[in-house]
Amino acid sequence: MGGAMSGVSVDVAAVAVVTAGGAEAVAAPPIPDRRAGWWRAWRDRFGLAEVCGTLGAVAGFAAGYAQAGSLLAAAALATIGEAIGFYGCIAAKTGSAARRATAHLGGWRRLAAGAWHAVREQLASCAVAETVDGFLIRPGCMAGAAWLLRALPGGVWIGFALGKAAADVAWYLLEASARRGGRIVGQGVITRPVRDDGQVPA
Repeated sequence: MGGAMSGVSVDVAAVAVVTAGGAEAVAAPPIPDRRAGWWRAWRDRFGLAEVCGTLGAVAGFAAGYAQAGSLLAAAALATIGEAIGFYGCIAAKTGSAARRATAHLGGWRRLAAGAWHAVREQLASCAVAETVDGFLIRPGCMAGAAWLLRALPGGVWIGFALGKAAADVAWYLLEASARRGGRIVGQGVITRPVRDDGQVPA
């Protein structure tokens, strides 16, 4: 009886060891940090373009305000300068990515495929956001905030910075909404069931 009990004890210990090892083997991987992933995605896609755009906006605002003394002119030039810097960088990165994605093609097929890749991956959602931002939101935010804070020391530049930040938030919300809508439409087209007219009753 004692030997049997000893054997049972050994078996229980072995089961415990195996179970513990199995638990360690199938342990769930750590949950990824969504904030870190979002930050890396934004930095890879827009980080350098945002730096170039900000430099262009500062230069345009300074030139417009110094030459004309008008906040509207300064905001308009800041918007143009930011668009040149931002989209110049976006175009360069998008063109490079399109060339890599279509390296297996040649001639006109590569040109057409590269253009479609650039539009689908980057330019379409940016164009939707820019349509509203460039003509209304951005110059309005920068000129309005600078005008409201003009009485403070350095208030014009503080207002410019706050207006630009507010316009950036609006732009990224519009861009994300357009990109999400494009993905939903694309998935709907891909997963749409094919109708078989032969099986439809008359």
